[in-house]
Parts: sequence; structure tokens; C-alpha cells
Amino acid sequence: MACCKENERTDFDDMAESDPFKKNAPIRKKGLFGYGVSYNNPASWTDWYKPGAYSFLKMKLTEKNEAGIPNEEVLNRELPVHKLDEEGKEKLKNPKVPIQFMWIGHATFLVQFDGLTVLADPVFLERCSPVQFAGPYRYRPVPCEIKDIPKIDAVIVSHNHYDHLEHDAVEKLNTKFQDIKWYVPEGTGSWFERYNCQNVKEMTWWDEDDVKIGGKEVKFCCVPAQHWSQRTATDAMKSLWCGWVIKSKDSHTFYYSGDTGYCPVFKTIGEKYGPIDLSAIPIGCYAPRYFMKPQHINPEEAVKVHTEVGSKCSVAIHWGTFNGLGSHEFYLEPKTLLEKAVSKAMEGNKNFGKFSTVEHGAIIPIKSNQDTTNDSKDDDGAKL
Repeated sequence: MACCKENERTDFDDMAESDPFKKNAPIRKKGLFGYGVSYNNPASWTDWYKPGAYSFLKMKLTEKNEAGIPNEEVLNRELPVHKLDEEGKEKLKNPKVPIQFMWIGHATFLVQFDGLTVLADPVFLERCSPVQFAGPYRYRPVPCEIKDIPKIDAVIVSHNHYDHLEHDAVEKLNTKFQDIKWYVPEGTGSWFERYNCQNVKEMTWWDEDDVKIGGKEVKFCCVPAQHWSQRTATDAMKSLWCGWVIKSKDSHTFYYSGDTGYCPVFKTIGEKYGPIDLSAIPIGCYAPRYFMKPQHINPEEAVKVHTEVGSKCSVAIHWGTFNGLGSHEFYLEPKTLLEKAVSKAMEGNKNFGKFSTVEHGAIIPIKSNQDTTNDSKDDDGAKL
């Protein structure tokens, strides 16, 4: 999402340069009279800057929105949505493969592996906005509602922007799945408490939480991302942002990058947690670059992230769902550019693995570790 308020990096302390984890740690600054905390990305991430009012106005006044959203008939052909039917519900209730996932839309992603079901960045309403009569709107419908999902063990949240966190979804999830675990970035816990969420775990970058879910040992790892936070007019940078790595003991690993610009940390994530069996990596909302580059990777950078974290199989998210998020690229351009970037990256690199787009609502199985570098196809013909 777009931001308008400048935040000078010189107000923040420098971080140690020797230790890779200290070097890639968030900067914290105490508020006036010691009240509250504000966050920033590490000083060593030299490509980071928080676009301010001038850049925002330049984008709004001089840039043309090239999204070109077509009519429903064309959308149904180009971006089909698989509605969750009874057969799909049964697949989610009783997975038959080691890993399967469903892209619900934009950044909302459901993954199941080793008996664990995790939902990322829950957003289900028609608009990702403080109100439902204005703001970015959904041009591709959700394939399911929360009531249709048979099980969820945990929810991971990357940050508090409205296209990644929705109070209505949180309330519904909290009502249906009373034992659900909430993994959220530092500074957001009190927001979840307002909605009576239990089992909320606030974490900062490089924190790890070892838990047992359904008798299985699982590690939830909070990892860095280059982004920012804001939900109201007065809370810019007052909570952290992050990605997540989830590891089941002696088995599979899932990486969810969250919103991020490209930065040096991905190699460190790969060295610490890779290889990764499945990743969800954003490819959209990147134009114009002078405004979006520090906060959103483009498809070429997404391919670099895939490679640097050691991902065997990556799925494109954060595209093809909402209009009005502030970005101006053609609605199918992220997919086209990703295909070109993947093709180029695979030249002479047999270990690249797989990175592609999928259709909304398709339940995609990955049958084995070997299948993460080959096409996987479900009964409905959805292909990775």
C-alpha cells in the first residue's frame, strides 16, 4: 500500500555490521518521553527509503494507471476462480499428499503440510480498506469464505496494512477456530487482543517458537522483510513487519515472504532455513518503481528471492486480485514478466526449481520433494 509520510533514517541508531543477524535486525526508537516504539529497516539496507509526500503526489498527479481491468468474461478466461466445492472441502479436511496449498487471492494463502494447516494474511472482504464503501476493490472474487474452510491450526500475519490484515476475517476465524494460534509481528499483539484473540504470539525478526500441533513438532520463525507499517493516521512505523518460515521437524519447510522490497537479507534466510520446499513470494504492485521499489519487489527481483532463499518451489502472490492499491502496472504484466524472468534464470541452472502463478482457489498438491521441481496437477486440472 502507498505511504505519504516521510521518516528520516538519520533519526535511528546504526546497527552492528559484523553479525549477519544483528546486521539484519530492525531498528527501534523509543517515542517521546519513552512512550511507545517506532521501527525502521536496518541502516545496512542501503536501497531502503520510505517514499514521502512528494513521491506520492508525483505518482498520483503524473502517472497513468495502466491496470486495464477488462470485463467479467475476459477476467473469467484470464484469471479463473475455482470456487471451493464439497470435493475441495474434503481435500482440505483430509489431505492426501505431503504438501498442498490454495491461493485465496492477493496475499491470502492457505498451506497444508505434515498435518498442519496455516492461513497467511487473512483478507476476505470486497474492499481492503477501513470502510467498505471506498478504497481498493476486489476484481477477482474470493474462492471461499472462512466458514467453508474445514480446519486451520495457525494464522501468520506479515504486517498491519489493510490488504494483509482484516478485522472481519480475524473475528470470524477467532469464532470458528477457538484453539487457533496467531503469529504476529512485534507491536501488533494489542490489536488482536481487542478482538479477544487467544494464543497470540508476538515475535520479532529471528525469533523462533517451537510448538506441538496435532502431536507434530513445528517451528515458527519470524524473518526480516523490507517494508513498513501503518493502519491509522497516527501509527506509522509503530509496529513491525516480517516474513515467516515454518518448519516441521525432520520434514518440510514453508516460507512466506510478506510484502518486501529487495534487500540483502534473503541469502541469510536461505543459509539459516533453506532449502525450502514451498514459498509464497509477491510479484505485483511494483509500478512506478521510484515509489514502489523500496517496499515491493517486481517479478525479476522475486526470482532472485526464490533463488537466494533456496526455494524448490515458489508460488506468486500479491497480484491479480485488487484494483486501487496504488500501483499502475497492467493487470497481467506481473505474470508475463515472471514467466520471462523464470525462463532467463533457468538457462544453465538445473537447480532453479519451479516458480509460477496459479489460479485463485485451485488446490495444488506437491506429492513429494522431487515434485517440487516438476509440474504438479490436481484433479481439476490446476497446474503449478
